[in-house]
Amino acid sequence: MQSPAVVRLEDEASPWGISTSLVLHALFAATLALMPLPKRPNRLEEERVSLEILTPEQFEASTRPPSPPAVPNPRAAEPPPASNPPKTQPPATPAMIRPTRMLSAQTLADPRSKQARADLKTFASDERMIQLCNLEAMDQIRQWRTDFQPERVVPYATAEEKITGTTIAADGAAFRSRKNWYSLKFKCQLAPDGESVIGFEFLVGDPVARNRWDELGLPAVH
Repeated sequence: MQSPAVVRLEDEASPWGISTSLVLHALFAATLALMPLPKRPNRLEEERVSLEILTPEQFEASTRPPSPPAVPNPRAAEPPPASNPPKTQPPATPAMIRPTRMLSAQTLADPRSKQARADLKTFASDERMIQLCNLEAMDQIRQWRTDFQPERVVPYATAEEKITGTTIAADGAAFRSRKNWYSLKFKCQLAPDGESVIGFEFLVGDPVARNRWDELGLPAVH
């Protein structure tokens, strides 16, 4: 702050000039004392500078422009695809029953089957093989479940039987037991001469609806 200006009155001729000057200085000093002091300006604190020694590699890294922000992969936010649901398996087809012992030869050997043996000799080869397989089917079903009493087999009830050499496949057969008809599937293997059964497998199905008997040619009685 500058010192107050001093007004110097030069009056060498009169002694009053000196006294007058002193009075003016006193009054000026008093006036300055009564005036409010100006606010002291706030001094800025000196900035402290920290010094750090960097290696060339650190300096290069510090001056290298920042890498652009990574762009998120939109696929990363997607939930993983749901695993394929297990495929519904179709219901398993019931296994065919495969007897290990053939029964029709024993039935025909019984003395009470004399007329049946005589009738078989009158049939043609294919018809005779079909009748032998029908007889095997009735014997095997009876042996398999005693509550069945098979008395007749129709090998072509819902589908024609197929004869290949000495093998007969009847997928649409039916048999009658206790006045009811049941669907039947069988495969019959005969000896090379077609005179005896050497292999047989079968599967008994559901009862045949009564209103279909006439349509399928299934008689209610003999």
